[in-house]
Amino acid sequence: MNSISFVFLCSMIIFGATTIGSILVFTLNVISDKTEKLCLGLASGVMFAASIWSLLIPALDSSNIVFVLIGFILGMFVIMKLDKFVSKCSTFNSKKNKMLFWAMTLHNIPEGMTVGLMSCYAYQNSSIVSISAALALTIGIAIQNIPEGASISFNYRQAGYSKMKSAFLGIVSGIVEPISAFLMLLLINYLSLLLPFVLAASSAIMIYVVINELLPSINHNESNLGTIYFIIGFLLMMCLDVLL
Repeated sequence: MNSISFVFLCSMIIFGATTIGSILVFTLNVISDKTEKLCLGLASGVMFAASIWSLLIPALDSSNIVFVLIGFILGMFVIMKLDKFVSKCSTFNSKKNKMLFWAMTLHNIPEGMTVGLMSCYAYQNSSIVSISAALALTIGIAIQNIPEGASISFNYRQAGYSKMKSAFLGIVSGIVEPISAFLMLLLINYLSLLLPFVLAASSAIMIYVVINELLPSINHNESNLGTIYFIIGFLLMMCLDVLL
């Protein structure tokens, strides 16, 4: 397997997860709260650990801390501006379904870029650790993509759309992930000198997504089930990065 095949595999895993979530509209009326907490808790734990051990620490090991700090701050700035734009658009109630679709689609772009970057980085280093970390990060994003894809298709279904059209819109929202992943593959040679900077920026994006979007969703009532799954996901990813 070469780098192109590996990027293709990882990008299709996350896109496939969005597709799976979207087609659940054919078999379920709603996703249970417990299942959603399990998915989001595990995904947030894996993604948070991966952002540290798979992205931030490699960036620090290969560059000075000032360069990494600048990359991290810039990544946080970009994702905060994107999130603010999406939130502003979502306030238009008359366009709620359309805005939800675009919000999820925009949200999927940095995820696809991170998977593409991590996949390229893994093959550039040619180590089992890096490849395992890239796969773990991919799986973490894929887990949280299932309820995200479902949220779009179920929302459109409740608005009166057919099951087929609702599932289609959910699937389309995730197609930007493989596209943005392959964009990183095309640009990796130009980004080689900036790789620590880009890794730090990607780490900031992942941490922001976990803290701002995933964690509030897993503990929206008195149950601590989501926190338990977060810890499990975090420990699994930490062990994978440290022990392999």
